[in-house]
Amino acid sequence: MGTPRLPLVRGIILVLLVELALAAVSDTEWDQYKAKYKKQYRSRDGYHRALYEQRVLAVEQNNLLHSQGKVGFEMGINQFSDIDQRVLFTYRSSIPAPLEPSTNDLTKTANYRSYDQITGGIDWRQYGYISAVENQGTECLSCWAFSTSGVLEAHLAKKNGKLVPLSPKHLVDCVPYPNNGCSGGWVSVAFNYTREHGIATKESYPYEPVAGDCLWDSKTNSSAGNLAGYVTLGNYDEKELAEVVYNIGPVAVSIDHLHEEFDQYLGGVLSIPACRSSRRDLTHSVLVVGFGTDPKWGDYWVIKNSYGIQWGESGYFKLARNANNMCGVASLPQYPTF
Repeated sequence: MGTPRLPLVRGIILVLLVELALAAVSDTEWDQYKAKYKKQYRSRDGYHRALYEQRVLAVEQNNLLHSQGKVGFEMGINQFSDIDQRVLFTYRSSIPAPLEPSTNDLTKTANYRSYDQITGGIDWRQYGYISAVENQGTECLSCWAFSTSGVLEAHLAKKNGKLVPLSPKHLVDCVPYPNNGCSGGWVSVAFNYTREHGIATKESYPYEPVAGDCLWDSKTNSSAGNLAGYVTLGNYDEKELAEVVYNIGPVAVSIDHLHEEFDQYLGGVLSIPACRSSRRDLTHSVLVVGFGTDPKWGDYWVIKNSYGIQWGESGYFKLARNANNMCGVASLPQYPTF
């Protein structure tokens, strides 16, 4: 009765040996990785090395599946390959989410196209309304500030015909509770602050990945733009979101991003089976700048991140669209009005 199991046991052992071989990282490789991303560890070097080896294995396994045509995206080693972002995001759990009534007061012009009338897609980068990708840093949860400044500058550029990059650091330093600088925050709270106090240009208030004293006085400093209000879409509807992106402009969204596939994303159409979509699970704010369709992997969103240009597709990622609200992309879409 036990003999037939021997091939199965040998197969399991072989798989384990292959995985161990893939995950083996030499001292030289580990030192080169730390030098490239300016990592310095003392007592916890072994902990971070173990995470790095785990990510090396995950990247190898995913990219094998990609080469076989089983997944639509590639993964790669980057600045997040030796850290667990879930640990960092435990700090954000203490920041209560603001109440977000759905406004849905869309202003539909005469030439507003419904979803069924839209052919192809759109990419607002081609219109010159999107600023360069920046890097929030691995220890500063300022994504909310980049998402806010990014959507504000895009809509101001669309309105005024001129792109003026705005300052996420101004928001990190000055937006009050419940936002908390590098410990996280919410786009709507930043919108409300900007409505009252304005926002500085990126040039006048440059970014650093740390929270500091607020250096802005709305009485003496000249704002680069003041919004009149903002719209929150509340239907969890990707087709409605696509209509807004197409007809009105880029939209700030929040997603569930605490997944290895997101951390190590390199390119392609990202789909994460374990991704969640309820508002309470949204952990990362980003900027939807367009959408399109891949001939093999289907519909996708074009999304600007704030991890620098070495991450993803030069700082952007494609997220599966019309895929049951993947990662909650349509759970909290917001854009400003002027």
